[in-house]
Amino acid sequence: MTKKQDTEGTGSGMRRGWEQAAARYREGLGLHLGEIGKKVSSMVLPLPPGPVLDLACGPGTVLEALSRAQDRFVNVGCDFSFRMVRFARQSVSKSRGVVADQDALPFSSGSFGVVVSSMGTIFSRAPEKQLQEIGRILTPGGKFGFSAWGRPEETALGEVSRTVLRTWPHPYEGQVPPLESPYSGGRSAWLEEVTASAGLVVKKVHPDRIVFRFPDVETAARALVGTGRFSLVLEGREELEEELLDRTRQAFFPHRDPRTGQVQLENRYYLFVLEKQSS
Repeated sequence: MTKKQDTEGTGSGMRRGWEQAAARYREGLGLHLGEIGKKVSSMVLPLPPGPVLDLACGPGTVLEALSRAQDRFVNVGCDFSFRMVRFARQSVSKSRGVVADQDALPFSSGSFGVVVSSMGTIFSRAPEKQLQEIGRILTPGGKFGFSAWGRPEETALGEVSRTVLRTWPHPYEGQVPPLESPYSGGRSAWLEEVTASAGLVVKKVHPDRIVFRFPDVETAARALVGTGRFSLVLEGREELEEELLDRTRQAFFPHRDPRTGQVQLENRYYLFVLEKQSS
């Protein structure tokens, strides 16, 4: 079952972008990010009792990994893109899908034993409020496991993205959200404060790195352009895609091995596990 909630007016530009990019993302950059999703799933094992929610689920990478580890729980994928939710449900049998904005969760208090998100909740427009909501929907002893990119200077793929968007000469509606978030520094005083305010406690913060490997510049450029953030730039003007691809190719060239033509980019990220305190 897929339940749809009205999300117009709440990040609707980005929602449309991800709707358009869903299939390309799943077969492109989404495949590379599967490595991080699997690590998020490992961080929350063993699973406490109760259903599992994959928030901003994308194609359902984390949900799929958790289902393979322990398949006795009700699994729910939630994303503001209907197509992403559909992909997640196709990946995980007996799962439910909910189309909703991650900053306006439609779930009852204490609905889930686990909430997970891989590079999804970092795009929240109100992270403090979002943590309050996650604390609300978790059962006592429940876990929230998620990942977040490191600082700008630590994310090579992020720098390519920023370079292209910074030099893009054509105006576009909406605002492309940054990859950086309040979580980009890992454990911090801010994290401890907002976590405690939400009735949660920080259990784990683990730094890690991922190296994106592409066979050539063309594949790398098409993978990045095939994301929702770049679809927003092209919305209604698909005739500019070749120009966007060309600028993206140029941004990838400094990361190209001249001997093999392969492209490699190292990126720092963090894995977090928060736990709902018992009352």
